[in-house]
Amino acid sequence: MKFKSLFIVSTLLISASQPTFAENDPTVATVNGQDIKNSMLQFYALERSQQNSDQAAPNDRLIKDLVDMSLLAEQAKSKKLDNQEDFKARMSFINLSMLSQVAMIDFLDNNEIPEERLKKEYDQHIGDMAFKEYKASHILLNDETVAKEVISKLNKGTKFEDLAKEYSKGPTGSKGGDLGWFDLKRMVPEFSQALAALKDKAYTKEAVQTQFGWHVILRTGERDGTPPSFEELKPRISASLEQELIQSHLKALRKGATINITEEKK
Repeated sequence: MKFKSLFIVSTLLISASQPTFAENDPTVATVNGQDIKNSMLQFYALERSQQNSDQAAPNDRLIKDLVDMSLLAEQAKSKKLDNQEDFKARMSFINLSMLSQVAMIDFLDNNEIPEERLKKEYDQHIGDMAFKEYKASHILLNDETVAKEVISKLNKGTKFEDLAKEYSKGPTGSKGGDLGWFDLKRMVPEFSQALAALKDKAYTKEAVQTQFGWHVILRTGERDGTPPSFEELKPRISASLEQELIQSHLKALRKGATINITEEKK
């Protein structure tokens, strides 16, 4: 099942998680008489979290950043940098971008896709998916020459498990290279393609190179896998249907608009 990603204008477009603010918007800092409001802090925190989702910055760090921005903005105004044409052009684009975002958010909020529609999409496509899991072991090496040596020893009858314990640089080496059961999508393409081409109990006669090094791969099993649940796929299904909905909405807007595109003279 293939799903397209949701069309996003910029990192600030999050329809479901956009913060809301009460009429009382407290001040978190004051810089030369100019207030920095909690709403600004929340928007900045949202932007930072999207840029670096691994670690959320503490509020005191964010407030310090906003104070620094305020000081720089004050300096820019004192030099009348906001009157420069390039600044005005940037602000025009930012205004256009933000207005388009809030319009899109409003449209999606008022045209929420029903749960029944999401489940129907899941039921229609789940049958088209092949659910296979593979069991394999591998020996990870840094050098192709050593990999060829390992394959030569396999050809002479040395046990794969013993060679993995002796040669493998990967974390599974101590376990004889056993990777357990997995979906091919979990592995890098080169590894997955080589494994899929093998028969059970067979190993690669040539080392497989990936971004991690050189692999000697032993395929040890194949079984029917469990399809992902509706809840697992729901975000992807929703994103795909929202994409279609937005594109349909934009098509209707274009149809009802007067649009003239000036071609650049050569």
